Amino acid sequence: MTKETFLAQLERAALVTQSQPVTGALVRYLAGELKKGDPPWWPKVLKAWEKRRFMAWTEAWGLFLAAVHFEALSDEASPLVRYFPSCGGTPEADPAPALARFLADPPGTFYARLKTGHRRCYVAARAPLWIIPAGYFFQKRDMPYYLVEVNAGAGLNLAADAVMPQKGFDADLVAARVGLDPEPLLLADITHRRWLTAAIPPDDMSAIQEMDQAADIVLERTSRDASFIQLASCAPESAPRFIARNIPAEEDVGLLILNMGTTARMADEEYSAYRDGMAETLKPWGDRALWAEIESVRGELYSTTFQFRIHRLKDGLLQQHVATSLDFGAAKVSYNAGETAEFLAV
Repeated sequence: MTKETFLAQLERAALVTQSQPVTGALVRYLAGELKKGDPPWWPKVLKAWEKRRFMAWTEAWGLFLAAVHFEALSDEASPLVRYFPSCGGTPEADPAPALARFLADPPGTFYARLKTGHRRCYVAARAPLWIIPAGYFFQKRDMPYYLVEVNAGAGLNLAADAVMPQKGFDADLVAARVGLDPEPLLLADITHRRWLTAAIPPDDMSAIQEMDQAADIVLERTSRDASFIQLASCAPESAPRFIARNIPAEEDVGLLILNMGTTARMADEEYSAYRDGMAETLKPWGDRALWAEIESVRGELYSTTFQFRIHRLKDGLLQQHVATSLDFGAAKVSYNAGETAEFLAV
């Protein structure tokens, strides 16, 4: 990460956060400080990031703000608390002076989060998208299937059907819900729960409430069934091998693999290897496996469009279909049910 790249990303972020008074002000303050020179906190940030590489344009500044948000959630004496609605504050006043005070002497945990943290942002509108192929591909055949998510965090997306019940969806066909993550998040752990909250902008209270609702539902289900969601430690690049080794193909059972906001963080060569690995993982399952992605458009520098891409093997080759496009920059959604049903036909 260079100062020039980070600054360019912050300036782009300032445009897409204009409707969020607190988040937008934080982003503009950071950009302004970097334009003036190297603030004292910047070399420490670079030190924390020296062994990290950020491919997605939202990744670095999103992690930075999440780490700031986490510290405010964890310390009621933080100068930012009174400005963050998530902490009980109000968004009317400019939070920039409070951010300046915080960055003048942040706790060591702030830089530790920058060094090793992985931001997992729950987005309620995207969480149930996997139900579309599940219905067309598995439920139409009355076929049970394993549901596996890469970079699952706490596994909230895996429970989308419980959080937002879908008419006609048969949850009994889900044989197991498995979440893979380098650092799985446990909802019963207050630190992990705060980190989930911190991934959401502090002034987006509706999104925080949606996350809290999903987390509470999952906790309640888990209290009745400890295996409702099974979490395992696994880096995303190792996910295809992990799945092949731990979830071997079974006759008359299917496999649905999901990744969201994961491959956008991969360089082209990394994504190519990941894609090849997924193809190999799907092969033993034949026409009983799908790989679904909810990711930014590859190749777009400042993409605000997420694509729901579905992959399956046909004639031994991995084929792709873009089922849905969600352009948050223009508030547009594009979906062709007929083409998706045709692609998923068996």
